[in-house]
Amino acid sequence: MIKNKRGEGYIWICVLVLVICMLLSIFITFASAVNVVRVVEKNSKTVLENLLMKNSIKIYNSIKQGNNDADSIDPDEYISDLSSFCTFEKSGNYYYHKDENGTAEYYISKPSVGFSETGKLKLTVSFDLYVPIYFDQVKIGTAKIPVKVNVDLNEKF
Repeated sequence: MIKNKRGEGYIWICVLVLVICMLLSIFITFASAVNVVRVVEKNSKTVLENLLMKNSIKIYNSIKQGNNDADSIDPDEYISDLSSFCTFEKSGNYYYHKDENGTAEYYISKPSVGFSETGKLKLTVSFDLYVPIYFDQVKIGTAKIPVKVNVDLNEKF
């Protein structure tokens, strides 16, 4: 039998449940932000590898000549391919990925494409990824994550 029927014992349980729900919400928000970073990094690497495949004849001739050099990689071609692959919309110096409602899910700065080693087929792409952080559909901040993707091609013979 419950002797105290005023409900004073339930306050601590309600506070504990509320704190656990808030912590769970924070962990889910963090996990979704980490997932966005992984997806963008994977997509960037895929687009960079596809760009190398499109330029494979030029690259193969360079390797066949024995110098393993490449003249240059067009950064605008990479940015165009990345925008179409990831459905980015350009606005200023940023590329936005929007949901079906037109709200920006995340956005990136203009990627810089270059060689990680001069005269070698080792390419690198770097940009900043910005992920808006929401709590209860209210934007509380934006996380800025630097992303760097490397792709190396080496001769197999």
